[in-house]
Amino acid sequence: MVGGCGSSASSTMSVNERLVTADLTDALREEALKLPENGQRERLVTGLIQLRELLSGGTSVEAMLKYEPPPSAIASARDPKLPEPPGGAAPAPQWATIFTPKSLVIGYFTETRNFGGNEGESGIEVRLRPLDQFGDPTKAIGSYRIEVFEYRQYSGEKRGVRLGHWFISVLDIESNRKYYDAVDRSYVFPLLWDKTVEAGKMVVVQATFYPPAGFQEKLFAQRVIRVGGE
Repeated sequence: MVGGCGSSASSTMSVNERLVTADLTDALREEALKLPENGQRERLVTGLIQLRELLSGGTSVEAMLKYEPPPSAIASARDPKLPEPPGGAAPAPQWATIFTPKSLVIGYFTETRNFGGNEGESGIEVRLRPLDQFGDPTKAIGSYRIEVFEYRQYSGEKRGVRLGHWFISVLDIESNRKYYDAVDRSYVFPLLWDKTVEAGKMVVVQATFYPPAGFQEKLFAQRVIRVGGE
């Protein structure tokens, strides 16, 4: 049992200590993003993001130790706190934002898939299509948080227990080439489950796009799909 779990770890640290430790956490996150994608990288990146929140006083140790969020905390998932990715400190001029994304769509071909050849669905392939102000597909520099929840049919809040959680950065030319499908005009993210999700289950796929700091508001989208297809 950890003593003093109800208080923030940052309360016992000086301002300089918090700044130095936060900078170190950011540096480790950047290094983690360079690791191969094997299901471990995104969990490491997400953990470092949560650690930074803890150091800044945004999250308690008690909350960090919980594997699944309680029902009362699920609603806060739609507006998570994240360190801002690199970007301008002031709003960009109007000419530079004509074709920036104004909305986000989860593609029709988003589906669960078997990535390893074993029996059952080992993950989900999420297709995200940013749209500009004219409603046309556009590319988007930024970061994406993707979450999958159990679907609760007879409830005002359709999201139940969270089944998957990933954080992907698309901040350079290399990552854009890696994830962007020029045919479908969408970003395609193959994501592995932490644990098996039974076929036939209805789930809510939720995506949040975080643009570079200072340019625009984050974008949000949801879609209900069935594990294993129709």
